[in-house]
Amino acid sequence: MQTLTVAERVISQIFRDKRTIAMMFLAPLFVLFLLSTILGSSSDDVTIGTVEVPSAFADTLASKTETASFKTEAEGMDALDDQRIEALITYQNGQLEILIEGGDISKNAAALQVIQETLITIQGQQATATNTKLLETVKQLQQRLTALTKQTFDAPSPVVPVTAKPDIQFLYGSPDAELFDQIAPALMGFFIFLFVFIIAGVSFLRERSSGTLERTLATPLKRSSIVFGYFVGFFLFVTIQTILIQLFIVNVLDVTQEGNYFLLLFVNLLTASVALSLGLLLSSFSRTEFQLIQFIPLAIVPQIFFSGLFDLTDAPTWVEVINRLMPLTYAADALQNIMIRGAGFTDIWMDLIVLTGFMTLFVLLNMRALKKQRPV
Repeated sequence: MQTLTVAERVISQIFRDKRTIAMMFLAPLFVLFLLSTILGSSSDDVTIGTVEVPSAFADTLASKTETASFKTEAEGMDALDDQRIEALITYQNGQLEILIEGGDISKNAAALQVIQETLITIQGQQATATNTKLLETVKQLQQRLTALTKQTFDAPSPVVPVTAKPDIQFLYGSPDAELFDQIAPALMGFFIFLFVFIIAGVSFLRERSSGTLERTLATPLKRSSIVFGYFVGFFLFVTIQTILIQLFIVNVLDVTQEGNYFLLLFVNLLTASVALSLGLLLSSFSRTEFQLIQFIPLAIVPQIFFSGLFDLTDAPTWVEVINRLMPLTYAADALQNIMIRGAGFTDIWMDLIVLTGFMTLFVLLNMRALKKQRPV
């Protein structure tokens, strides 16, 4: 009977919390639907550039994938560097030279597969043409020899011509790069974002539940001073955590890092600042740690889907809209460009501006949320 009494109290308490009910039943369905849509949005389509390759090869390649023809190798290199094509093929001294962009491991594999299929097709066509011509010549010789010697001869076996092996190079990365090297930038950004959000949100929530925030609000301090004070106070520990994560991934796990180490740290700290401001904001709408954790399926989990780990080439418009509203989209793009492509500040400045905008927006909304507790 006592067990039923406790169970009845818990059930009634949960039913009174409409947000908990919504998170329990609707959030998992939304996340699963989003994941299903994103996984179905991947595409193996690649664009391959060519510079003065044999017409037979160019026609066969065009029948298998989208191609772009360039007059000079410099034009092709510019397109490859701008990620408008996934590979560039040139033809020099009777040999194909293949340069793979290398920044996206899934696109690398797709481009190499298309090129391999094209080479196999060309080899088969050459073999057919060679054998047809050879058999016709041999048949004529056999007829003449038969007429002279009155003997019959067996037809020769088909000959497979040997084609020169193409030279394959990578603009970024290495053909021996592991999957973790490719996804490490996105994972680093996600873990920094996740742990900073949880620590900041829970810590600020305890400030409210213990009454410390209310006593602070009772002082003449401005809302902006209070928000920035908490932000700076938490940021010290956030910085230490961020540095440790970067040191472990880059130095301990020895993940490939082509760009400037301190620029990478700056982007990680900016990402942590966005997570910190978001954690402070959402904790203002929570009364308990359990309610704060409820925001994770909607505010944090979807961000891993838009961090570059999944191909969104064929994603519907509404998914692309959500993608643009996720801070980790821009953080992961900057981190990947630095670590894999060796990008500098001028290459990622737009991502940094957007991240700064997110941080500013969350801080301003936090000030607005405090206004409800103490009008100024």
